[in-house]
Amino acid sequence: MNFAIVRELMKKDFQDVRKNGYVFYSLLLLPIMIVLITVLETVTVAEAVKSRSASLVLVFSSIMVLIPAIITSLIGSTSVILEKNNHSLEPLLATPITDSELFAGKALTPLTIGVLLAWFAFTLYMVIVDALTYGLLGHFEFPTEISLIQMFFLIPVIGLLGTFSTLFVSSKMKDVRGAQQVSSLVVLPLLLLTFLPIVASGSSLIINVIFGFVFLAVSIALYFACVKVFRRETILISWGK
Repeated sequence: MNFAIVRELMKKDFQDVRKNGYVFYSLLLLPIMIVLITVLETVTVAEAVKSRSASLVLVFSSIMVLIPAIITSLIGSTSVILEKNNHSLEPLLATPITDSELFAGKALTPLTIGVLLAWFAFTLYMVIVDALTYGLLGHFEFPTEISLIQMFFLIPVIGLLGTFSTLFVSSKMKDVRGAQQVSSLVVLPLLLLTFLPIVASGSSLIINVIFGFVFLAVSIALYFACVKVFRRETILISWGK
């Protein structure tokens, strides 16, 4: 794999996101809104669950794990479609770039943005919760082993899962609206499939790690599925018309 090509494709996609001011600032506001709502709920129930602080960490910090899936779906769902509409996909496919390099490059921009914003949101959430609940709980709630695993392992893995799920949809659709609608149908059950097992695993560090590796394996399988079902010849012939 030519990583220089992958890096250039990533830079191009990131510049495209930056040019769309509405989308760019929406991506910045979304995690902040999620943090504020989650903090409000956390502080509201902090007194009631102060003797079961593990439950507090588990339920509310787990919401942060969903952020990369949401953000990557917003970007990745239209990634390939916009290339088609801008008539920039056909020249790209005519170059020596391989399908694996194409999808790796297309994945890096939504994945990087999703993970960085999720890390920012998680850090902000932990700092605010610690500041507001210390007087109630008598100790700092964060960081914990579970929260660190969620932040540095589960968030990137969930980001990968969301990225390749929506890229798969985007590569098969022919219009932006259809890609967004189908991606939303894919992401909603995806959020449940990631959130419920994490919460159900309780405070078990090992089970959280196991679920993380399961999601990672599914993400890798989705990447190879994207490459396998992608038909550049069909796109060059039919989409160019």
